[in-house]
Amino acid sequence: MSRKIALLLFLLPLTWGIAKIKDPRTMEFPARLDFTPHQVDRFSLSNGIQVFFVEDHELPVTGITFLIDAGKNRVPADHAGLADILVDVIAKGGSNQVPKDILQDSLDRFGASFTGSAGTEEATFNLHLLSEHVPALLPLVVGAIRDPALPQNQLEVNKRQYLTSYQGRNDDPRSVAPRVFYKLIYGDESPEAREVTPVCLENITTEKLKKFHQATYRPCHIMIGVEGDFDPKAMLNLLERCMGGWQEPEAEPPDEAPLYTDHTSPGVYLVHWPGSVQSSIRIGHKGLLRDDPDYAASRLFCEVYGGGWYARLRKEIRVERGLAYVASGSISTNFEEPGVFRGVCLTKSETTLEAAKLMLEIISDLKTEGITQRELELARSSWLASFPAYYAEPDQVLSDRMEYAAHDYPIDFWDRLPDKIEPLTREDVNSFAAEFIKPRDLIIVILGDSTAFDGSLSELGEVQIIDPEVY
Repeated sequence: MSRKIALLLFLLPLTWGIAKIKDPRTMEFPARLDFTPHQVDRFSLSNGIQVFFVEDHELPVTGITFLIDAGKNRVPADHAGLADILVDVIAKGGSNQVPKDILQDSLDRFGASFTGSAGTEEATFNLHLLSEHVPALLPLVVGAIRDPALPQNQLEVNKRQYLTSYQGRNDDPRSVAPRVFYKLIYGDESPEAREVTPVCLENITTEKLKKFHQATYRPCHIMIGVEGDFDPKAMLNLLERCMGGWQEPEAEPPDEAPLYTDHTSPGVYLVHWPGSVQSSIRIGHKGLLRDDPDYAASRLFCEVYGGGWYARLRKEIRVERGLAYVASGSISTNFEEPGVFRGVCLTKSETTLEAAKLMLEIISDLKTEGITQRELELARSSWLASFPAYYAEPDQVLSDRMEYAAHDYPIDFWDRLPDKIEPLTREDVNSFAAEFIKPRDLIIVILGDSTAFDGSLSELGEVQIIDPEVY
């Protein structure tokens, strides 16, 4: 057999396969993929603590989350950092029954991790470990949460870390711009924007930690989520033994501070940064509540505004004008108070004014002219196609269900969104944008070297100077 014939016989099956391949331009895909999130089962312990289970037996590991209504919004502004430090001291400091060294040695020996963080509204603890070690380690972790030792040396370590961080707060302009922006949006004493200052750290003592813990770490403030490889009945019994006897304390929890604490006048704010070759531009105003009737329309608007690859901010600023690598926008939503409508652009100093004007033009055009039919179709298909990724992992489903339950929303709130997204029309989205966008309320923050700008910022409005050393 000649080499040519052998080669032909080898290539024939490949050409047959190619001939059968459908032209991708003619292929059709369903608007929505069939998808069912992992099942979440909900229980209550004898003292009312809510428990959520998601089983996943693919790997012999278990993750246990404690969600506690003891976030930064329950701490006075002059004690900023207390909720964060308490969480870290609990996670590293052990309990009054099991000292920190024994707790850490036990976790290390079994290859487990126990970490914590404080958000605006909740404190969260996460225990990750092999399933077989849950009966041995869960009681130790629960002991630290219920009856923490709060060692003074751990408190001092945390305070020094926060002090060092504060002292370097102006070392990197990338962290200064968002800090100033959110202080202007929310108010500098807002739980979303306040800083942990040296004065705040002086106010945080072991007694203050104990008092806050006793008032806020209580059964009615706690939710527990378990995901992974476990037996539900055995897990529920173990949780009942560990936490079912925890009774409500007499102390009343501190009130929740509002997220928006004072009103900042709209306008242009400059943070002059000598020598900077890049400017950070942030534009925005108050956002939405999660249960707003137009929440679904806002999701499609965000895709067109600054979320998708075809978004106006990215397409016009980055692709068509070449002014920036980073250009994005969003509308964040909170459960109890509105989030933030914002646009972000990082551009070179010499195109600062051009980029800022373009951002404002895009916002204005979306308010007055709205999105196109093509943009609507792209946004809707993109959103619906990416929806399953939101629930890709069991812990994502668990976190979602717990978060909505904590705020008395239907726990399947997100599941219902595709049914609300699909029928939306261009008129629906444009009606939302016309009502929601308020150009006169916009706060414009620009950080950069003003001597290198391509014009005067006064073209955007009256300019107020922000000194990052005092703000």
